[in-house]
Amino acid sequence: SIDKLEKYKRFNITEVWFWENNQLSLYHLKNGNYEQINQSELLPDVDIDLLASCVLMPYIIDARTAFIKGIKK
Repeated sequence: SIDKLEKYKRFNITEVWFWENNQLSLYHLKNGNYEQINQSELLPDVDIDLLASCVLMPYIIDARTAFIKGIKK
């Protein structure tokens, strides 16, 4: 949320990820303000959609397997 972002801004946290409504929301600090982004600027090789889909899986072993398979592509 915007209120939470203000707290992170005080500590100059450059990138913040929130899990909201069963999806990841990413924000990056630029010129003193957070901008919502679709891809991490700090971890550009991380597939955010893959990560989110794995988080939603009910069994951790299935999530782990799917994530590892996805990053090996």
